Amino acid sequence: MIFTNPRKTRLEMPAGRYAITGFWGDIVDADHKPVPLSKIYDHHWVAINNRHRNEICETVPYVFGVGAESRHNPVNLPAGYGYVVDETVEWGANIHLLRIDGLSEAAAKECNECYYAPGKGKECTAAQNGTFKCCGERDYDGVGSCPAQRADLPAETFYLRYRVSYTRELAAVAPVHISVATAPDCATFYAVLRDERRPEHLAQYEFETPTDVTVLFAAGHQHVGALNISLFVNERRVCTSYPRYGAERGVAGDELGYLVQMSPCADASTGPLAWTKGDTVRIDSWYSVAPHDPRLQYSDGTHLNVMGYMYMVYTRGEDADSHSPLLRPPSPGREDPLDGFAMLQAPLEGSTVRGTRAWKRVPLQAAAA
Repeated sequence: MIFTNPRKTRLEMPAGRYAITGFWGDIVDADHKPVPLSKIYDHHWVAINNRHRNEICETVPYVFGVGAESRHNPVNLPAGYGYVVDETVEWGANIHLLRIDGLSEAAAKECNECYYAPGKGKECTAAQNGTFKCCGERDYDGVGSCPAQRADLPAETFYLRYRVSYTRELAAVAPVHISVATAPDCATFYAVLRDERRPEHLAQYEFETPTDVTVLFAAGHQHVGALNISLFVNERRVCTSYPRYGAERGVAGDELGYLVQMSPCADASTGPLAWTKGDTVRIDSWYSVAPHDPRLQYSDGTHLNVMGYMYMVYTRGEDADSHSPLLRPPSPGREDPLDGFAMLQAPLEGSTVRGTRAWKRVPLQAAAA
């Protein structure tokens, strides 16, 4: 297991002032060949910076990423738009990988879903079952491993390979903002439990838009077991992002039983979404909790450490940059959210949200308030 420190895992990016128009990445081996998820499970990789703030769910601070689906899910902005970056921006990556070759299907599932097991580190206790503490959080040197791992596996080197599309013609680009809405209620992750009586689990999050915006791009991020994630505006479903599961054993990009792609909810092909000040926006994240899921190689109905994220790129059309507050304007007495580097160091706190056990990062000052 490895969970890199973004302050020490710097991303090489263009110098000076520019606008990012596209971003893509995947995990490769020393020969730059894509690595199957059945060998190295890409829990997530996220590109963060010191200026970005998530205006919807501030505890999820990434700009680009995120997980097992990423090699099939590039972010490509419509022509004439870009994420504007200036000379003060510093970039880093949090890369969370789990080596699961040599594990049984059941053991691989429990490794990928952060189950508790003895020997996974001193912070991985039974009380932390399903949390990052049982998934190598802050294992910056990659010394931890899941139980039942073969001792004779050779050491190998793996890389995050990424491609950045950008322009320096800033006069031709309208700045965009990027935020992520997560269910339930801005959770970093949550748990869904086997239920034979109600085999589908729903988690939701709702917020009100403080200003008119145009959503140019939206796509879901979910884990194995997911059914779909949708956007609703004023109780009307406006788009849905669906998972695709792989069908070939050991083939990178089509790994049997793994979630390998999320369809876009909104992009250039569907056209933009218009939000008006005062609109109520909701995301619905659905997972299967049936005892048997025929899409997977192994299933028992329960899935820990799942996510229900809706990644969104939006604009007002008149913004000077990509960092000034838009959906979360400053208010008296409210502290500015932490930047991405600091937010990833914030502790995780668990709670029960409408019957669902969920965890989210809580900045220390908020936890003490």
